[in-house]
Amino acid sequence: MIHEAPGQTQLLAIWEDGAGKRAGTRAIALLGGALPGLTDDDLAALPIGRRDAALLELRERLFGSRFTGVTTCPSCFEELEVAFEAAELRRELPQTECASLRVEEVEIELRLPTGADLIAIETALDVDAAREMLVSRCLVRATRDARPVSVGELPADVVDQSVLRLRELDPQADVSLDVHCPACGEAWREPFDIASYLWGELSTWARRLLGEVHQLALAYGWSERDILSLTPVRRNAYLACLQ
Repeated sequence: MIHEAPGQTQLLAIWEDGAGKRAGTRAIALLGGALPGLTDDDLAALPIGRRDAALLELRERLFGSRFTGVTTCPSCFEELEVAFEAAELRRELPQTECASLRVEEVEIELRLPTGADLIAIETALDVDAAREMLVSRCLVRATRDARPVSVGELPADVVDQSVLRLRELDPQADVSLDVHCPACGEAWREPFDIASYLWGELSTWARRLLGEVHQLALAYGWSERDILSLTPVRRNAYLACLQ
């Protein structure tokens, strides 16, 4: 639960910290703004669904509950604008962080993926390698006839079923939206990643704010700290005087 949204100076620091880094590391930087009482290691250890639920709440505090985006129809390639509410992105959070399943006589125990796991698999060469690496990291135990089985010995079907089980266990970590193309009638599920979406919004906001700081600093000789201490209403009033 977010008690207070980060201020402008903190948001700029989050943006600066995550700039130029991979998506998983940027998500941890954003999460620090949502849950400032936790260390980076604590944040990285959160299951993805809990991470994304916190980022969704942070996004609402900063930019509101309305979302818009652009996608392309996979059938006719028409470019579509989609709009949706934060409530459409909320899923039930898991009641447990572990799962068990049996596939092809293999008994498997798994834990939910975390932010640290996503950071680790970003170096994978392709999707199949990333899936195997993820299962390897989340695998607590695998046995066949009471004998241990390594990830490399698991059949492809077992790896696939393990990934599906993790998705079922943490639906907030794998959010998709129903999209319909008015041009050709095609309907599909569009994946949505709150971490990437929020990072894009934060980047746009930060660059716009720094542009305003630049204008006011040139015009009045104020420091960045002085300008950021102004309320948005007062800052905009000064900017209007320069038009």
